[in-house]
Amino acid sequence: MKAVVQDRYGKADTLRLGDAETPVADATSVLLRVRSASVNSLDWRIMSGRPLIGRFLGFGLTRPKRRIRGVDVAGEVIAVRKSDTRFKVGDAVFGLGSGSFAEYVAADEREITNKPDAVTFDDAATLGIAAFTALQALRDRGHVQPGQSVAVTGAGSGVGTFAVQLAKWMGARVTAVTRTDNVEMLRSVGADVVIDYLKADFTRGPDRYDVIFDASGLSGIGALLRTLKPGGTLVVVGGRGGFGRFIQAGLRRRLLRQPVWGLFAKPKAEDLATLGGLVAQGKLKPVIDHVYSLAQAPEAMARAELRQARGKLVIHVS
Repeated sequence: MKAVVQDRYGKADTLRLGDAETPVADATSVLLRVRSASVNSLDWRIMSGRPLIGRFLGFGLTRPKRRIRGVDVAGEVIAVRKSDTRFKVGDAVFGLGSGSFAEYVAADEREITNKPDAVTFDDAATLGIAAFTALQALRDRGHVQPGQSVAVTGAGSGVGTFAVQLAKWMGARVTAVTRTDNVEMLRSVGADVVIDYLKADFTRGPDRYDVIFDASGLSGIGALLRTLKPGGTLVVVGGRGGFGRFIQAGLRRRLLRQPVWGLFAKPKAEDLATLGGLVAQGKLKPVIDHVYSLAQAPEAMARAELRQARGKLVIHVS
């Protein structure tokens, strides 16, 4: 099969479209024909081999353990190994499948769900890591309730655009913190207030929030905590600072009893089904910056690494 492969750590120029062995379904996975995939920060972090701690946590010490990039996927089941799987040949599904920048991928059946007919493969491919991270952060850590105030930093990113919309779906009043060129887009997807961080520091403003969803890493954790209402919660999901911010969040919560969480989201089929249903009902709309072909995946990864994409970058395979 054709796939985007990588044999050494580096920038996007280390990626190439080449030949790879077609995977097979096993006792826990099904084989998918990939229709679409999407890019996450995890993809370019593995590509670069940074932060270095990632190499000890599974990236691979001297080169990527897995040659094929990509995790988010939407496609069609073409083979199953056992008779009691939830899926059958011909099912349209989406979720996670490691090595999704390829014509075929083996996906753990616990990490995919059926695609609603009303949802395109390109849209479904965006509903992986970014979307369920936003859902789990707001629901399980932020415990967002109707009428609360939620601030989302890095609101123009893939995870940020989902967080803004999901917080609105949960009944919150949402403030989106972003750069200038994303202001109108975020208003169009439901943000009540949009703050251009190039013009104002929202942590120095008069407003206080019940929940802050931090996807940018541009403000210090101390400043974000001071911007919470009494009893409020800060959830750190990514952005600049990487693992260091997750460690800092954990230490502050455990040692200082401060209301801050660093979230490593876990794929759950039921959460994917919830997200797919919201898109099918028109309550959630993936924001897609650009759609690339499989051969153009290195271009997509280069753009992702610049952190300038508006919403998600999609790889349309077939």
